[in-house]
Amino acid sequence: MFRVKVRRMGSNIIAIQNGKPFIAKPDGWNKKGIVNSIKRAFTLKYDVFNDKEEMISQVEFDSLHNYILIKKDSGNIAIQIPLFYLNAQKYYLKEKLTGFQVWPIWDTNEKSEIEIVIEAKKSLTEYSIEFNCIDDNFQFILKEFALGFMIRWMSYLY
Repeated sequence: MFRVKVRRMGSNIIAIQNGKPFIAKPDGWNKKGIVNSIKRAFTLKYDVFNDKEEMISQVEFDSLHNYILIKKDSGNIAIQIPLFYLNAQKYYLKEKLTGFQVWPIWDTNEKSEIEIVIEAKKSLTEYSIEFNCIDDNFQFILKEFALGFMIRWMSYLY
């Protein structure tokens, strides 16, 4: 099982994946000035850094098309909500006020039970989301996926 907990800390977002910390900083975090600080407050694009302060990816939420864009050296991934593809597998995301669930969709006529592969819980008091995932397809992007959902959640609060 893979676990990620993301939490907003001021303008940054902290992600802890299996005990390893990552920090997401808003686009333009290193620019000074009042105009840039206003841009940072409302940005939907974040740079993700590891514990050695190396940028490892970028996560962006597009509110117009409702998708999370993950940019990594290995390639870009766009996750459109609620139906999306990842590694040639189709997934459905059902969102609730307290979190969401993700399950694969199989293109068959057979009736089968739904297998929940990601279960996420939101905490309104801590401003955090905790992800529990059992699908290996998500292992390489799980922290970015979780960060994207935190950015999406923050965009609705503005």
